[in-house]
Amino acid sequence: MVGFLKWWYSRGWSTFAHKLLDKLHNLADFFSLGLLARTLFYPFRQISAYSDENASMQARMQAFFDKLLSRTIGAIVRIGIMIAGILAIALEATLGFILFLAWPFIPLVPVATIILTIMGVAL
Repeated sequence: MVGFLKWWYSRGWSTFAHKLLDKLHNLADFFSLGLLARTLFYPFRQISAYSDENASMQARMQAFFDKLLSRTIGAIVRIGIMIAGILAIALEATLGFILFLAWPFIPLVPVATIILTIMGVAL
């Protein structure tokens, strides 16, 4: 029991903190927030309209608006993914921080449960 408590309050707590930081880094990597920010106004799925310089004015205008629409859709999709990623990271960081603060008290839960049971407290 002493060995467990020694690990829990030293290496265990440190390991939990490192794993939490790794999770946050992996979430940021999974959502590719940096890449999405750099490519925010790139065409959606790299779809872009081709226009020849010798094309008619109507064909060039159509290509311009096709490109504009593709870039707008790309920006909307990327912004949505970025918002989802930021929310996921914020949720993971919040829950991880709460668990990090609760870490020293978790071994006391069985003791508190026994005491409350003896006192007759029903949950």
